Amino acid sequence: MTFIAIPQDGVSKELREEIESKLPEPQKVPGWKFVGYRWRKLTQINTKDKNGNTDNTVRNSGTGDSEQLQISLKKGIDITKLTPSIYPNNNLINGFNRHKNLISLGYREWIFAEYVEDESSRTEFQENFEESLDDFRAASNKGDGQKVISDFEVEELGRKRFKNRQDRSKSKIAEWIRTLDLNWSSQKIEAISKRVSLDFERKGIIESYNRTEAQAYLNNLGIGADLLNTTGAKGDNTRVLRIYQQVMENFIKNKSTFDIVLFDSQVASHEDADNRRKETIEFLKELDQMVVEYTAARFTCQGVSPWNVRGAIPQKIGGEKANSSGLVELNVD
Repeated sequence: MTFIAIPQDGVSKELREEIESKLPEPQKVPGWKFVGYRWRKLTQINTKDKNGNTDNTVRNSGTGDSEQLQISLKKGIDITKLTPSIYPNNNLINGFNRHKNLISLGYREWIFAEYVEDESSRTEFQENFEESLDDFRAASNKGDGQKVISDFEVEELGRKRFKNRQDRSKSKIAEWIRTLDLNWSSQKIEAISKRVSLDFERKGIIESYNRTEAQAYLNNLGIGADLLNTTGAKGDNTRVLRIYQQVMENFIKNKSTFDIVLFDSQVASHEDADNRRKETIEFLKELDQMVVEYTAARFTCQGVSPWNVRGAIPQKIGGEKANSSGLVELNVD
Protein backbone atom coordinates (compact mmCIF):
# COMPACT_ATOMS: atom_id res chain seq x y z
CA MET A 1 0.00 0.00 0.00
CA THR A 2 1.39 3.41 -0.98
CA PHE A 3 -1.35 5.38 0.79
CA ILE A 4 -1.55 6.05 4.52
CA ALA A 5 -4.85 7.40 5.81
CA ILE A 6 -4.72 10.81 7.48
CA PRO A 7 -7.28 11.36 10.25
CA GLN A 8 -9.16 14.59 9.73
CA ASP A 9 -9.21 15.39 13.43
CA GLY A 10 -5.43 15.38 13.76
CA VAL A 11 -2.34 13.20 13.31
CA SER A 12 -0.72 11.38 16.23
CA LYS A 13 3.01 11.53 16.97
CA GLU A 14 3.42 7.86 16.07
CA LEU A 15 1.66 8.26 12.72
CA ARG A 16 3.72 11.34 11.91
CA GLU A 17 6.94 9.46 12.53
CA GLU A 18 5.76 6.51 10.42
CA ILE A 19 4.89 8.75 7.46
CA GLU A 20 8.12 10.75 7.67
CA SER A 21 10.20 7.55 7.69
CA LYS A 22 8.55 6.27 4.50
CA LEU A 23 8.59 9.40 2.35
CA PRO A 24 10.96 9.58 -0.66
CA GLU A 25 14.22 11.51 -0.65
CA PRO A 26 13.41 15.24 -0.50
CA GLN A 27 13.86 17.23 -3.70
CA LYS A 28 17.25 18.89 -4.16
CA VAL A 29 16.92 22.38 -5.60
CA PRO A 30 19.71 24.91 -6.34
CA GLY A 31 19.43 27.92 -4.06
CA TRP A 32 17.60 25.98 -1.35
CA LYS A 33 18.34 23.58 1.51
CA PHE A 34 15.93 21.05 2.96
CA VAL A 35 15.74 21.42 6.76
CA GLY A 36 13.06 18.93 7.70
CA TYR A 37 9.44 17.89 7.52
CA ARG A 38 6.88 20.06 9.25
CA TRP A 39 3.29 19.25 10.16
CA ARG A 40 1.15 22.35 9.85
CA LYS A 41 -2.48 23.32 10.24
CA LEU A 42 -3.67 23.95 6.70
CA THR A 43 -5.30 27.22 7.75
CA GLN A 44 -1.85 28.52 8.80
CA ILE A 45 -0.30 28.14 5.34
CA ASN A 46 0.23 31.40 3.43
CA THR A 47 -0.80 31.22 -0.24
CA LYS A 48 -1.29 34.92 -1.06
CA ASP A 49 1.15 37.69 -1.86
CA LYS A 50 0.98 41.15 -0.31
CA ASN A 51 -1.60 42.24 -2.90
CA GLY A 52 -3.93 39.36 -2.11
CA ASN A 53 -3.13 37.37 -5.26
CA THR A 54 -2.40 33.66 -5.22
CA ASP A 55 1.36 33.66 -4.81
CA ASN A 56 2.26 31.19 -7.54
CA THR A 57 4.68 33.16 -9.67
CA VAL A 58 5.39 30.67 -12.45
CA ARG A 59 2.15 28.83 -13.11
CA ASN A 60 -0.50 30.21 -15.45
CA SER A 61 -2.86 27.43 -14.42
CA GLY A 62 -2.60 24.55 -11.99
CA THR A 63 -4.40 21.26 -12.12
CA GLY A 64 -7.78 22.93 -11.64
CA ASP A 65 -10.61 20.99 -10.02
CA SER A 66 -9.06 17.60 -10.71
CA GLU A 67 -11.35 14.70 -9.86
CA GLN A 68 -8.34 12.38 -9.90
CA LEU A 69 -6.59 14.55 -7.31
CA GLN A 70 -9.67 14.52 -5.08
CA ILE A 71 -9.87 10.73 -5.24
CA SER A 72 -6.19 10.44 -4.38
CA LEU A 73 -6.36 12.81 -1.43
CA LYS A 74 -9.40 11.03 0.02
CA LYS A 75 -7.20 7.95 0.42
CA GLY A 76 -4.69 9.92 2.47
CA ILE A 77 -1.05 10.61 1.70
CA ASP A 78 0.77 8.76 -1.07
CA ILE A 79 4.17 8.01 0.47
CA THR A 80 5.76 7.52 -2.96
CA LYS A 81 5.20 11.19 -3.83
CA LEU A 82 6.94 14.37 -2.76
CA THR A 83 5.08 16.51 -0.25
CA PRO A 84 4.21 20.17 -0.85
CA SER A 85 7.00 22.54 0.17
CA ILE A 86 7.15 25.67 2.31
CA TYR A 87 9.76 28.23 3.24
CA PRO A 88 9.99 29.99 6.65
CA ASN A 89 6.87 31.53 8.14
CA ASN A 90 4.66 28.90 6.45
CA ASN A 91 4.84 30.35 2.94
CA LEU A 92 3.77 27.82 0.32
CA ILE A 93 6.25 27.10 -2.48
CA ASN A 94 4.24 24.56 -4.46
CA GLY A 95 1.09 22.45 -4.21
CA PHE A 96 -1.38 25.34 -4.27
CA ASN A 97 -4.19 23.28 -5.76
CA ARG A 98 -3.49 20.39 -3.42
CA HIS A 99 -3.68 22.74 -0.42
CA LYS A 100 -7.05 24.05 -1.60
CA ASN A 101 -8.43 20.54 -2.10
CA LEU A 102 -7.16 19.29 1.25
CA ILE A 103 -9.08 22.04 3.03
CA SER A 104 -12.24 21.39 0.99
CA LEU A 105 -12.03 17.68 1.89
CA GLY A 106 -11.99 18.53 5.58
CA TYR A 107 -8.35 17.85 6.45
CA ARG A 108 -6.90 19.97 9.23
CA GLU A 109 -3.21 19.06 9.14
CA TRP A 110 -0.71 17.99 6.49
CA ILE A 111 2.99 17.42 6.14
CA PHE A 112 5.24 19.88 4.30
CA ALA A 113 8.91 19.82 3.34
CA GLU A 114 10.49 22.98 4.70
CA TYR A 115 13.34 24.67 2.81
CA VAL A 116 15.48 27.68 3.61
CA GLU A 117 17.51 29.86 1.28
CA ASP A 118 20.99 28.58 0.47
CA GLU A 119 22.89 31.26 -1.43
CA SER A 120 25.98 29.04 -1.64
CA SER A 121 24.15 26.63 -3.99
CA ARG A 122 22.56 29.23 -6.24
CA THR A 123 23.16 29.02 -9.97
CA GLU A 124 24.36 31.95 -12.06
CA PHE A 125 20.72 32.43 -13.10
CA GLN A 126 19.56 33.08 -9.53
CA GLU A 127 20.64 36.58 -8.63
CA ASN A 128 18.08 37.06 -5.86
CA PHE A 129 15.50 35.32 -3.72
CA GLU A 130 12.67 35.81 -6.22
CA GLU A 131 14.60 34.09 -9.02
CA SER A 132 15.52 31.19 -6.74
CA LEU A 133 11.88 30.84 -5.73
CA ASP A 134 10.68 30.91 -9.35
CA ASP A 135 13.14 28.15 -10.27
CA PHE A 136 12.02 26.01 -7.34
CA ARG A 137 8.40 26.36 -8.40
CA ALA A 138 9.21 25.58 -12.02
CA ALA A 139 11.14 22.46 -11.04
CA SER A 140 8.50 21.19 -8.62
CA ASN A 141 6.34 19.40 -11.17
CA LYS A 142 6.54 15.78 -10.14
CA GLY A 143 4.44 15.62 -6.99
CA ASP A 144 0.95 14.15 -6.81
CA GLY A 145 -1.65 16.76 -7.71
CA GLN A 146 0.74 18.93 -9.67
CA LYS A 147 0.52 19.34 -13.41
CA VAL A 148 3.84 19.22 -15.25
CA ILE A 149 4.84 22.76 -16.08
CA SER A 150 3.89 23.67 -19.63
CA ASP A 151 6.15 24.83 -22.46
CA PHE A 152 4.37 28.19 -22.43
CA GLU A 153 4.99 28.67 -18.69
CA VAL A 154 8.72 27.98 -19.09
CA GLU A 155 8.83 30.39 -22.05
CA GLU A 156 7.16 33.11 -19.97
CA LEU A 157 9.52 32.50 -17.08
CA GLY A 158 12.47 32.64 -19.52
CA ARG A 159 11.35 36.02 -20.84
CA LYS A 160 11.07 37.26 -17.28
CA ARG A 161 14.46 35.81 -16.27
CA PHE A 162 16.46 37.16 -19.21
CA LYS A 163 14.66 40.47 -19.66
CA ASN A 164 17.47 42.45 -18.01
CA ARG A 165 20.35 40.08 -18.73
CA GLN A 166 23.01 40.85 -21.31
CA ASP A 167 23.40 37.32 -22.69
CA ARG A 168 20.06 36.30 -24.20
CA SER A 169 21.48 33.71 -26.55
CA LYS A 170 19.74 30.43 -27.22
CA SER A 171 22.62 28.50 -25.63
CA LYS A 172 22.48 30.52 -22.40
CA ILE A 173 18.70 30.16 -22.11
CA ALA A 174 19.03 26.41 -22.73
CA GLU A 175 21.65 26.26 -19.98
CA TRP A 176 19.18 27.86 -17.55
CA ILE A 177 16.36 25.45 -18.51
CA ARG A 178 18.66 22.48 -17.82
CA THR A 179 19.20 23.72 -14.25
CA LEU A 180 15.47 23.21 -13.66
CA ASP A 181 15.88 19.45 -14.20
CA LEU A 182 12.52 19.04 -15.96
CA ASN A 183 13.40 15.73 -17.63
CA TRP A 184 12.96 17.34 -21.05
CA SER A 185 14.67 16.14 -24.21
CA SER A 186 17.50 18.19 -25.71
CA GLN A 187 15.32 18.89 -28.75
CA LYS A 188 12.54 20.35 -26.59
CA ILE A 189 14.95 22.50 -24.61
CA GLU A 190 16.55 23.78 -27.82
CA ALA A 191 13.16 24.61 -29.36
CA ILE A 192 11.94 26.59 -26.35
CA SER A 193 15.30 28.35 -25.95
CA LYS A 194 15.19 29.38 -29.59
CA ARG A 195 11.68 30.84 -29.24
CA VAL A 196 12.60 32.88 -26.17
CA SER A 197 15.86 34.11 -27.72
CA LEU A 198 14.09 35.08 -30.96
CA ASP A 199 11.54 37.10 -29.01
CA PHE A 200 14.35 39.26 -27.64
CA GLU A 201 16.07 39.55 -31.04
CA ARG A 202 13.00 40.85 -32.85
CA LYS A 203 11.66 43.10 -30.10
CA GLY A 204 11.11 46.54 -31.62
CA ILE A 205 11.98 45.19 -35.08
CA ILE A 206 9.41 42.53 -35.94
CA GLU A 207 5.77 42.15 -34.95
CA SER A 208 5.43 38.61 -33.64
CA TYR A 209 2.59 36.33 -34.77
CA ASN A 210 1.90 32.68 -34.17
CA ARG A 211 -0.63 30.87 -36.39
CA THR A 212 -3.58 31.58 -34.09
CA GLU A 213 -2.74 35.28 -33.91
CA ALA A 214 -2.16 35.49 -37.66
CA GLN A 215 -5.52 33.83 -38.33
CA ALA A 216 -7.24 36.26 -35.96
CA TYR A 217 -5.59 39.15 -37.84
CA LEU A 218 -6.97 37.85 -41.16
CA ASN A 219 -10.41 37.28 -39.67
CA ASN A 220 -10.48 40.83 -38.34
CA LEU A 221 -9.72 42.14 -41.83
CA GLY A 222 -12.39 39.93 -43.35
CA ILE A 223 -9.93 38.44 -45.82
CA GLY A 224 -10.66 34.97 -47.15
CA ALA A 225 -7.33 33.21 -47.62
CA ASP A 226 -5.20 30.39 -46.26
CA LEU A 227 -2.10 31.14 -44.19
CA LEU A 228 1.37 29.97 -45.17
CA ASN A 229 4.15 30.20 -42.58
CA THR A 230 7.43 31.08 -44.31
CA THR A 231 9.56 29.88 -41.38
CA GLY A 232 12.44 27.88 -42.78
CA ALA A 233 11.34 28.72 -46.34
CA LYS A 234 12.90 26.17 -48.71
CA GLY A 235 14.96 24.64 -45.91
CA ASP A 236 11.77 23.37 -44.29
CA ASN A 237 9.48 22.81 -47.27
CA THR A 238 6.75 20.72 -45.64
CA ARG A 239 4.49 23.77 -45.18
CA VAL A 240 4.80 24.78 -48.84
CA LEU A 241 4.25 21.19 -50.03
CA ARG A 242 1.18 20.88 -47.84
CA ILE A 243 -0.44 24.06 -49.11
CA TYR A 244 0.50 23.30 -52.73
CA GLN A 245 -1.48 20.07 -52.47
CA GLN A 246 -4.47 22.21 -51.45
CA VAL A 247 -3.79 24.52 -54.41
CA MET A 248 -3.90 21.56 -56.81
CA GLU A 249 -7.02 20.05 -55.27
CA ASN A 250 -8.79 23.41 -55.43
CA PHE A 251 -7.80 23.97 -59.07
CA ILE A 252 -8.87 20.46 -60.12
CA LYS A 253 -12.26 20.71 -58.41
CA ASN A 254 -13.12 24.40 -58.76
CA LYS A 255 -10.94 25.77 -61.58
CA SER A 256 -10.26 28.81 -59.39
CA THR A 257 -7.37 30.66 -57.80
CA PHE A 258 -6.32 29.71 -54.27
CA ASP A 259 -5.59 32.81 -52.15
CA ILE A 260 -2.63 32.67 -49.75
CA VAL A 261 -1.38 35.13 -47.13
CA LEU A 262 2.20 34.81 -45.85
CA PHE A 263 3.41 35.25 -42.29
CA ASP A 264 6.45 34.06 -40.35
CA SER A 265 6.33 32.84 -36.76
CA GLN A 266 10.08 33.01 -36.15
CA VAL A 267 11.54 35.78 -38.31
CA ALA A 268 13.94 38.08 -36.45
CA SER A 269 14.89 40.80 -38.96
CA HIS A 270 13.54 42.78 -41.92
CA GLU A 271 16.05 41.12 -44.23
CA ASP A 272 14.97 37.65 -43.13
CA ALA A 273 11.32 38.56 -43.69
CA ASP A 274 12.04 39.66 -47.27
CA ASN A 275 14.22 36.66 -48.06
CA ARG A 276 11.81 34.09 -46.66
CA ARG A 277 8.85 35.58 -48.52
CA LYS A 278 10.81 35.56 -51.77
CA GLU A 279 12.06 31.99 -51.28
CA THR A 280 8.58 30.73 -50.45
CA ILE A 281 7.02 32.26 -53.56
CA GLU A 282 9.88 30.98 -55.74
CA PHE A 283 9.43 27.48 -54.35
CA LEU A 284 5.71 27.57 -55.09
CA LYS A 285 6.53 28.50 -58.69
CA GLU A 286 9.13 25.73 -58.93
CA LEU A 287 6.64 23.17 -57.67
CA ASP A 288 4.03 24.34 -60.14
CA GLN A 289 6.47 24.14 -63.04
CA MET A 290 7.54 20.66 -61.93
CA VAL A 291 3.91 19.49 -61.89
CA VAL A 292 3.38 20.84 -65.43
CA GLU A 293 6.50 19.06 -66.69
CA TYR A 294 5.62 15.88 -64.81
CA THR A 295 2.10 15.84 -66.28
CA ALA A 296 3.51 16.24 -69.80
CA ALA A 297 6.00 13.44 -69.22
CA ARG A 298 3.27 11.14 -67.86
CA PHE A 299 1.20 11.63 -71.00
CA THR A 300 4.12 10.81 -73.31
CA CYS A 301 5.37 7.84 -71.24
CA GLN A 302 2.15 6.21 -70.07
CA GLY A 303 3.70 2.74 -70.13
CA VAL A 304 6.34 3.69 -67.54
CA SER A 305 5.42 3.67 -63.85
CA PRO A 306 6.84 6.67 -61.95
CA TRP A 307 7.52 4.51 -58.88
CA ASN A 308 8.09 0.94 -57.85
CA VAL A 309 7.64 -0.22 -54.28
CA ARG A 310 10.08 -3.13 -54.05
CA GLY A 311 8.89 -4.26 -50.63
CA ALA A 312 9.18 -3.35 -47.00
CA ILE A 313 11.80 -3.84 -44.31
CA PRO A 314 10.58 -6.70 -42.05
CA GLN A 315 9.40 -5.25 -38.75
CA LYS A 316 6.60 -7.53 -37.53
CA ILE A 317 8.41 -10.01 -35.28
CA GLY A 318 7.06 -13.48 -35.95
CA GLY A 319 4.49 -12.06 -38.35
CA GLU A 320 6.35 -11.82 -41.66
CA LYS A 321 9.33 -13.22 -43.51
CA ALA A 322 11.78 -11.54 -45.82
CA ASN A 323 12.39 -12.92 -49.31
CA SER A 324 15.79 -13.60 -50.83
CA SER A 325 16.37 -9.88 -51.30
CA GLY A 326 15.90 -9.27 -47.57
CA LEU A 327 12.56 -7.45 -47.99
CA VAL A 328 8.92 -8.35 -47.34
CA GLU A 329 6.83 -8.75 -50.45
CA LEU A 330 3.68 -6.62 -50.44
CA ASN A 331 0.41 -7.87 -51.85
CA VAL A 332 -0.73 -4.38 -52.79
CA ASP A 333 -1.52 -3.30 -56.34
